[in-house]
Amino acid sequence: MFLAATGREDPSAPPASGEADRPEGVILPAPVPAPAPAPAPVVAPAPAKHVPRPKPVARPKTRTIRMLVTAYCPCEKCCSGHSDGITACGKSVYANRSRFVAADTRLLRFGTKVSIPGYYGGSPVPVYDRGGRIKGRRLDVFFLSHWRAKKWGARWLNVTVYE
Repeated sequence: MFLAATGREDPSAPPASGEADRPEGVILPAPVPAPAPAPAPVVAPAPAKHVPRPKPVARPKTRTIRMLVTAYCPCEKCCSGHSDGITACGKSVYANRSRFVAADTRLLRFGTKVSIPGYYGGSPVPVYDRGGRIKGRRLDVFFLSHWRAKKWGARWLNVTVYE
């Protein structure tokens, strides 16, 4: 009973620190250990979403044709009086920023894109026109100015045709 009243296991043991100040018969509650920190929640990785692989970009099929490339403009001299500002396929001469060619439509259909070295940086331009003297492997590049068309002259070039 003495043990219960003093709270000591051994009555002959010296009082613990703080016991000497405490009045006789007062029992202090046993120290409560601090709660252990809660374990971090286990987060399962999100299931991987099915991400489709990007489809490879299809490169346009091309072919190269050696052609005689001449130039023309919408003047009376170049168009023999048949210039009304509309191309043979029905487009205005200002379509595509006036960057197009005339071709033999049996070889290159309207809308076919061609790349001509030296004509607008080799950018692909469409076939929008045809002419009376444009037969076979011959192209006519269009310029709004007669001076620029004349300066172009006639050149044999390797033309890239985009299918």
